[in-house]
Amino acid sequence: MRFLLFITFHCLVGLTAFAQLDQGQTRNIGKAVELTVLPVLDGDVKNDPAWGDLTPLSDFVQLTPENGKAATRKTEVFFGFSDQYLHVGVICYENDPKDIVVSSNGFESDSFAMVLDTFLNGQTGFAFGTNPIGEEYDGSVADEFSDWNWSTLWKVKTQYIDEGWSAEFEIPFASISYGNGDRQTWAVNFARVTQTNNEISYWSPVPTQFSMYRLSLAGHIEGIKVPPQRKNLKMTPYLTTGREEVSWLGEATTHEDQDAGFDVKYSLTPSLTLDLTYNTDFAQVESDQLQVNLGRFSLFFPETRPFFLENAGIFNVWGSGVELFHSRRIGIGSGGVKLPISGGAKVTGKVGTNHNVGLLLMRADNDTISSESDFFVARYQKELDNRSTVGVIATRRDEQGATRHTIGVDGQWGVGDQTEFKGFFAQTDTPGEEDDEHAFALQARFNAPVWRYNFGYSEVGKGFNPAVGFVGRSNYRRVEGTLHHSQQMEDTMGLKEWNQYFFYDGFWDFDGNQESGVLHLETWFVWKNGADFWPAVEFIHEGVKEDFFIAGELIPAGDYDTIEYSLNGATPSTKAVRANVNLFHGGFYNGDRFGANVFLSFQTDRRWRLFLAYQHNDIDLPNQPEDFTVDLGQFGATCAFTAKTQLSALFQHNAADDVVAMNVRFSWLRSANTGFFVVYNEFDDRGGSLGYFRKEILVKYTHLFDVL
Repeated sequence: MRFLLFITFHCLVGLTAFAQLDQGQTRNIGKAVELTVLPVLDGDVKNDPAWGDLTPLSDFVQLTPENGKAATRKTEVFFGFSDQYLHVGVICYENDPKDIVVSSNGFESDSFAMVLDTFLNGQTGFAFGTNPIGEEYDGSVADEFSDWNWSTLWKVKTQYIDEGWSAEFEIPFASISYGNGDRQTWAVNFARVTQTNNEISYWSPVPTQFSMYRLSLAGHIEGIKVPPQRKNLKMTPYLTTGREEVSWLGEATTHEDQDAGFDVKYSLTPSLTLDLTYNTDFAQVESDQLQVNLGRFSLFFPETRPFFLENAGIFNVWGSGVELFHSRRIGIGSGGVKLPISGGAKVTGKVGTNHNVGLLLMRADNDTISSESDFFVARYQKELDNRSTVGVIATRRDEQGATRHTIGVDGQWGVGDQTEFKGFFAQTDTPGEEDDEHAFALQARFNAPVWRYNFGYSEVGKGFNPAVGFVGRSNYRRVEGTLHHSQQMEDTMGLKEWNQYFFYDGFWDFDGNQESGVLHLETWFVWKNGADFWPAVEFIHEGVKEDFFIAGELIPAGDYDTIEYSLNGATPSTKAVRANVNLFHGGFYNGDRFGANVFLSFQTDRRWRLFLAYQHNDIDLPNQPEDFTVDLGQFGATCAFTAKTQLSALFQHNAADDVVAMNVRFSWLRSANTGFFVVYNEFDDRGGSLGYFRKEILVKYTHLFDVL
């Protein structure tokens, strides 16, 4: 109760603080210019006469490491348009061109990005970015996050120059959506990342607790003349050929296959898109990351398939551990086995300026019976003022005559610029299920530069089972809260900030028995060069009702109260070799555990990036004659021959389950994630009870035809 009163008090104080802050807030304003001469798309901004008459947007301000101070590197942005294209020219000045850092991992590279709020609603938009070698990054923005899996047609070219590097963007107006009106004002922000000094700077200043995806803080660019929006029809056929060898229960089979299918994208309205897919193929998709389960509840694996990832945010409902829609329930069976997808349709986008809609219909094979399953998802969300929304979602799954339903409502209320309340309520309907099938969650969050905290309460009934969703555990009441205090440091051993971070997460069943709880306390030091260090302690409670097994070892029923200590740190992000280390020791149920997680990455040059990850757990249980270890190792390598030609490999070994997995992927991209792919996969679980082994090689070519 004291914690709840503490949170409530500071939320009210935060509202007052924001009211005073907002009155003095200013916004950057820029003017778009109609180009009389079209730029030559080669990345040479300084010598292109198309940019000669434009006044650049400059005077970037740091987000980090010194929020609010002028950027240490000069950036100039030229913003113009022609009849059919948005044109953006960028010059990124560098003190010494040798300091330019390029990586195939966009988060470890110097880069430039922009965000466009074309409806001027402060909640949704589009993001485009590049790095010095001209890689293309595009994404859709919603709820202060960017979904980089969204793809559209556009071009960018870059050049190294004596003063640093420059870039030219050419974005067709037909590739984005916007509101009505010939002359428009858009909310826009630009971001520059320089890795050598770990600096992020924006054109329109943003407080340290936010990013450029806080669209309400973006600058405004006026006078953008847009063409009447036309219908778009794009068709993407694919051809694949492959060979697969499978061994299971001592029987080996070989299968060769050639296949074809297609995707169609059509603009029902300027802001509403229909996607059709027939005989859907995901041959170019990377393998899942192996995980080790050292708990009693199900692990969550994220979606990796482009068809489902694009515009996935429309279907998302915040749920504090509950996913009302999780697309991996479609076309992926037990153990991550891919199941054939006959086809489907998806409608996503906006109706008007503030109504988000999503509709999904799919048919895929079932992994337990020799038949197909039909999937249906419908989503509606209305955007209100100041980051507020209300929405509803419905899902259905039909298989072998049985139908399962889920219905849910959700909402978010933004108060000022720093406080939010959000929640959802959902009900499922599962044939034969008579137990409680409800779930709901509520959360209050305050986010300011110095104090950040949230408090949440949620329930999941014993019978709650979303038809096309994910629930890691059920039959619980949950209380969670975090408190984060950040103190900026001035000239103290190179420190940027000192943080104190605390959270509590507790689960009880509906009879009042506590099933688990953790109180986490840490102090966190962050240096200006990106290095950080944080010691932490956790007070853990586990209430185990029934015996269960971890990696084949018995954990008997009982109540366990333990303490775990950890040391964590990362080396500077400005170096070619980077390391993250996590060491921990403490109680583990009725025993104890020592563990180490190590992640190393090495950027050799502008082409190669290598990483090595290792998780080690040494567990001592009193009812076992000796310690047992749980180890997971991963090695990855990526070679970017050009901005659109890449070779990547991932090798994984789970020693606890004696599983080996390998994925090697070559991609030659053309536009919007289409192109030529060669993929080799191998999964070896012959140490398990089923003796499962699979290897396959797949070749795929897909091409985008811009029909209309």
